[in-house]
Amino acid sequence: MGPGKHALLGPSSAARWLNCTPSARLEEAVPNEGTKYTREGTLAHALGELKLRNYFTVMNKRTFNAQMKKLKADELYSSEMDGHTERYFDFARELALAFPSQPVLEIEDSLDLSRWVPEGFGTADLVLLSSETLHVVDFKYGQGHAVSAERNPQLMLYALGAYEKYRMFYQPETIRMSVFQPRIREEAGTWEITRTELLQWAEEVVKPAAALAFAGEGEPVPGDHCLFCRVKGQCRACSAPYASAAEDFAKLDGPKAPALLSDREIGKALALAEPLAAWLASVKDYALGAVLEGREIPGWKAVEGRSVRRFTDQDAAFDALKAHGVAEEILYERVPLTLAQAEKAVGKADFQLFAGAFIEKPRGKPALVPEGDPRPAFSPAAADFQPLA
Repeated sequence: MGPGKHALLGPSSAARWLNCTPSARLEEAVPNEGTKYTREGTLAHALGELKLRNYFTVMNKRTFNAQMKKLKADELYSSEMDGHTERYFDFARELALAFPSQPVLEIEDSLDLSRWVPEGFGTADLVLLSSETLHVVDFKYGQGHAVSAERNPQLMLYALGAYEKYRMFYQPETIRMSVFQPRIREEAGTWEITRTELLQWAEEVVKPAAALAFAGEGEPVPGDHCLFCRVKGQCRACSAPYASAAEDFAKLDGPKAPALLSDREIGKALALAEPLAAWLASVKDYALGAVLEGREIPGWKAVEGRSVRRFTDQDAAFDALKAHGVAEEILYERVPLTLAQAEKAVGKADFQLFAGAFIEKPRGKPALVPEGDPRPAFSPAAADFQPLA
């Protein structure tokens, strides 16, 4: 979903308010401040939308060129973004062509969710619909967090809204949902359920949770859904696992605990490390904001951080140096592009064709991850025969 007005119980935050119903009202009091990454995502959505509208709707060339020029003038625009949105366009076109007959196709489709969610609404990036199939697509430009289509409540709510909007004319049995996240995956992730399963989820899961969330009721429940919560730095429920873990460590081996932690204790500590670091970062962000607003956080204060000198006008500075006898060769260095930069400049196909024989991909260095990680376990024996990167 692109930018614009957001509902209190919007699809984009559904994973949060469905699991932790008080969170929506708690977040309501905290401004949703944009970042460079959200602005970048907004621009990518606008670029992708323009390309889709140019192909699927009536748009004259002059209008398209003017809008494209405006988007390209944004400082966050890049050729990489253009390439990723082109892949999004290709994916959408292939989906439309795969339907047996021409589907209903809506771009940035405004959807009403109030049948299940009080004052609920949202905007789906792309909706394709026939009498047999409803397909909802969400274009995500972020690269810090991989998003799965499977049981994705945001996409399921979009599908519900699309079904509700068009049900007088279409009763599709197959509900298909895709996440297109080009900076993380080459291919889109797609998942499907039946119309009956979707409506059952809406009645049994969404409706009761949404009623609690709208009222600000229910119990706080910490979990992976807290990742983008604006109040997690203050949330008592988020802090509880770490406080109880500290008590557990004190009790593990009784009053005569050995000086060194056992491997079992190390395993417990590692399980806490990543979520604890993320939570502490949120706590520090909150505390800094509070201090800068003039509030007191006992034992802490804000100070000016380190900064790095920079040119106010590099060209003028170099001209002044050269005018005083500094050789130009001293001021500039010739540095080869990295492999990734060269591939991007030449193009993936030509780069592989002409330089592929001179490229190798050594094994990566061992990394410690949770046991449930889908990657195969590292084999020290196999590593003896290959250099590590």
